[in-house]
Amino acid sequence: MERLLVVWCSDLLQEKEHGREARALTRVMAAVGAFSPRVEVIRSGLCAVPTRGPSRYFGGDTALAGQVARAVAGVEGVDADVSIDAGVGVADGLFAAVLAARRAPRGEPVVVAPRTTADFLARWPVATLERPELADLLVRLGVHTLGRFAEVPDNHVLARFGADGVACHRVAKGIDGELPGMRVATPRSPHADRPPSPGAHQPGFFGGAAAAEARAGRAVEHVEELLGPEAVVMGKLQGGRGPGERARFVPFATRRTGAATASDNPPWPGQVPAPAPVVVYTRTPPALLADATGHPIGVTGGGMVSTEPARLSITGGAWVEVAGWAGPWPADERWWSTGRRRRARMQVLTADGAAHLLTRERGGWWLEGTYD
Repeated sequence: MERLLVVWCSDLLQEKEHGREARALTRVMAAVGAFSPRVEVIRSGLCAVPTRGPSRYFGGDTALAGQVARAVAGVEGVDADVSIDAGVGVADGLFAAVLAARRAPRGEPVVVAPRTTADFLARWPVATLERPELADLLVRLGVHTLGRFAEVPDNHVLARFGADGVACHRVAKGIDGELPGMRVATPRSPHADRPPSPGAHQPGFFGGAAAAEARAGRAVEHVEELLGPEAVVMGKLQGGRGPGERARFVPFATRRTGAATASDNPPWPGQVPAPAPVVVYTRTPPALLADATGHPIGVTGGGMVSTEPARLSITGGAWVEVAGWAGPWPADERWWSTGRRRRARMQVLTADGAAHLLTRERGGWWLEGTYD
């Protein structure tokens, strides 16, 4: 099993507008690159380095990790909107190294001794496997930690949880070092290896679609040279639970890298089903949702409404009768960090024909979007 040093930047895990997080990560990678040329981006906010050569050169894993931790602690963000709080961890395999980095305080690495992976993983909750359905089933069976999961006999795991459960079980036991899907691959077009169909996409007078795209790309590059890379942006659909999280503006230059992030990939528990609202508010107006007696509607810890919604008021306006509703869809986001965020979303149809997406957070309701 390959021994890895991982740098985990909790503030850079999700790419936001204008690509600031991606550029901040390149600064972190440059700092790590001073110790090894083999720096690999695992996903947004996460990079790794094999320790075999660098550890020998710098005097062992602990010495290497300490120097890397001090180096990345001095890295500054691109601007005041992005901070870099990086943890450094070393362990056998990517999965354990990531957890070690997540546990590490700033400037102080966590180094898991060789061949002690199973002991290190034993106390972590099964939710760290990032398999919500598997974790939910394990918890209902009384298996709350990776250590308890590792104790389940192999044949029972295969029969009860299937091939993916076996892969997770082997990681929990310290036999394998990486879960399927941990590394984000560069996406390829599904038509990349397909020969052109006869008569399809015939070039026109100006050279066809490919030539037009090339000309547009050169025009955009010229604008970037004049105004800077952040002046030209493009819409990007990414992973997320709410519609406002899924649409982002990123620099046009990122399309040439073909980079993807882990947030683009499912699953997203608590994601609002299609269709998306036509209007999504950047500043969510306050709303009041009440039952027939006028009592405010809440959402329980189990993800259920406290009582039947009957009327809705937006920004202190007149009450409108609720004709139908769906949800709620609760979401516990970034539960592992200090930026934990708990909220729930509901779709509400009012008697006047309007349809809204509401969010329950901070003890109140907020208007997140409006449907057509």
